[in-house]
Amino acid sequence: MQVARFRSDAALRKRLWTPEAFAHPAKANLYMMQAIVERYTQPGDWILDPMAGVGSTLIAALMGRNVIAVEKETHFLEPMAASWEKMQAHPMLGFPTGQVAILQGDARDLSWLDGVDAVAFSPPYADSPVAQSSDGEANRRFKAGR
Repeated sequence: MQVARFRSDAALRKRLWTPEAFAHPAKANLYMMQAIVERYTQPGDWILDPMAGVGSTLIAALMGRNVIAVEKETHFLEPMAASWEKMQAHPMLGFPTGQVAILQGDARDLSWLDGVDAVAFSPPYADSPVAQSSDGEANRRFKAGR
């Protein structure tokens, strides 16, 4: 099995996201998200991220895709929305900026959504070293279903 490796996204994330968004314990690598978006979607497609966290998938909107970012936790929604405001000043690759809908919801029930072309998200990191490297609070909340 071949493993894909992506360079650090720290500089790009610092340019596009607000400092509050760095508190999330399991941010998807932006270069990985960019590669997924380029390979599996087309400009104008609607991409759903059902567990958006602080919104790594929003990079797709800078690539001409439309994004529906659903997150359950209010304390992640606010930094995501602030980051989206900042990101709109940084278009990428000559694409027009796509539409973004940031919604509070539960990934276990998204039956009300339709018109989505693709789903892209990072898997939950509850038992991974990434989650365990944080203060452990996000991991405890995830396991408790909160």
